[in-house]
Amino acid sequence: MRTLYTAGVFGLVAAAFVQGAAAQSQTTAKLALEVRGVAVVPTFDIADAADIGPGFGAGLGYRVAEKVSLMADFDMGIHPTPTPNFDINTLHYMAKVGYDVFVGERVTVTANLGAGVVQFGGDLPETKSYFAINAGAKIAVALSDAVDLLISPQGDIAFTKEAELGTTNAWVWPFGAGLRFRF
Repeated sequence: MRTLYTAGVFGLVAAAFVQGAAAQSQTTAKLALEVRGVAVVPTFDIADAADIGPGFGAGLGYRVAEKVSLMADFDMGIHPTPTPNFDINTLHYMAKVGYDVFVGERVTVTANLGAGVVQFGGDLPETKSYFAINAGAKIAVALSDAVDLLISPQGDIAFTKEAELGTTNAWVWPFGAGLRFRF
């Protein structure tokens, strides 16, 4: 519940900044702030131990060229398991480079690649952190000059240790939808 409260406060602060910012077109905005709800989907070997779970995500982006952005994304998922009253949490910290592959009047599609860390915790005996790579896309539909509806399918591959998680790579896919505020 505390996580939902924090996400709600974060969203309200972002909305307040948007109201105070001058309206900018999609191509001139340099900074972007994202808030999204996510479904975090484990696949391959890790799917034997963890199920699809709900979560939330947040991100920052900074446009460094006309079609290129640097991004920092965070996603958190709560995965139920076959064992009752036992959850595995995943925390995804990713640094990314995005390239706009399509820019329309109201729709922008950005492909992204990155790397970072995925942590596995929750009801596990201890939290484990692993290097991970990321590939995904961000599909933005402009709702106004400063706000987009955002769909963000991502794929994170954590290079885990078989002795610790039962696999040498854990594929976990945060699929998100939310809002992007452009400044």
